[in-house]
Amino acid sequence: MKEMITALLVHQNSDTLSSLRRVLELQGVRTVQAATRLEAKRLLGGLNPAPLVFTDTQLADGTWLDIVATAKKALAPVNVIVVSRVVDTRFYVEAIEAGAFDFVAPPFAAADLAHVVRCAADNVVVRRAQKLEERACPTEGGRAETGVNDRESIGAHT
Repeated sequence: MKEMITALLVHQNSDTLSSLRRVLELQGVRTVQAATRLEAKRLLGGLNPAPLVFTDTQLADGTWLDIVATAKKALAPVNVIVVSRVVDTRFYVEAIEAGAFDFVAPPFAAADLAHVVRCAADNVVVRRAQKLEERACPTEGGRAETGVNDRESIGAHT
């Protein structure tokens, strides 16, 4: 059975993210909420942070940029999806370039949101597995070093 995905929703009780929460929960996504940047920082600073974060553009103590920066520092990879009430192509590009995984705006169509969640979750699972692999084998390219150049060792044993 597939593990349930958890999403951290960072918002100040906005109607937008409340409707997002309902759609996510109907799709089987567990949601955790944070009302401030500091609360999100605390939740993302743990050993096993939520793999997905949906953040409002404006928070009482910061912005979506603060959440992206916090997610980049998490111990495990996290994908941030910025939620805006307005569709703005320039803002979308800015969010992606700043490190957000995606950008969504209401109304939230269940099929579209399911696609975003699936892509973000698949991506973060792969990134987390790669990070674990790197920790297990901290050499260049994830390969164990033998102390012998591979080309030299091929010819030396023939």
